[in-house]
Amino acid sequence: MTVSGTYLVLQQQIADELGDRQDLLSPLSDSSLALSPIQNAIQSAIAKWEREPFYFNEIYAQNIFSTVAGQELYTTSAASIVATSPDLVKLHILISNNRYPLNVRTWQYLEDTSVNPQVTGQPIDYSYLAETIRFYPIPDGVYPITISGTQRLTNLSDDTDTNAWTQDAYDLIRSEAKLILAREVLNDDDVATRAEFAIYGASSAGGSFGRVPGMRGYLYALKAESFRRARSQIRPSYF
Repeated sequence: MTVSGTYLVLQQQIADELGDRQDLLSPLSDSSLALSPIQNAIQSAIAKWEREPFYFNEIYAQNIFSTVAGQELYTTSAASIVATSPDLVKLHILISNNRYPLNVRTWQYLEDTSVNPQVTGQPIDYSYLAETIRFYPIPDGVYPITISGTQRLTNLSDDTDTNAWTQDAYDLIRSEAKLILAREVLNDDDVATRAEFAIYGASSAGGSFGRVPGMRGYLYALKAESFRRARSQIRPSYF
């Protein structure tokens, strides 16, 4: 069963689990920050884990943009997908109705290889730097680009907002936010240890707080489900 809620529900549960700390749901009186400590902790928790690939932040964006003849560099919405995890992103190019994978190269490799900006052709390589995608050879025409990889989800802002971080990864973000609050706001080692255990689980040596040796945390559960979904096979049925 997947725990789910809104941005506000997530905040309220964190406040409850910290001992009904309703004061942490509003900006501190002596703070110039617009967000409450709990909201700041949630945003930091998401910023940490959105860089990791999970089944819910994967994307397959077909024909997300097209190249332009003679244009080498592209700064598009696709760059935000590449930015999350460039080593896990794959780009395909559509040429004569056939899709071909593009080779990922370092920016320096293309800098050394693409010495003549007047030379164009059908791209076979790409690189990424400073939220910019670079193709080599420089495209000689319009070619649709398909991207698969991880993406950043829309930021949580309004109390009623919801996305995968308040649904599939609810417990991970809830625990990470409590860990951040315990270490940076409350200075509570006990709460921090419990939150860390909830995220990462217990080692084979066990430990305090009623840990069961080898017990898995929320991170393991999400990674395991992501692995199972990636490895699953759908077989046709014949009727």
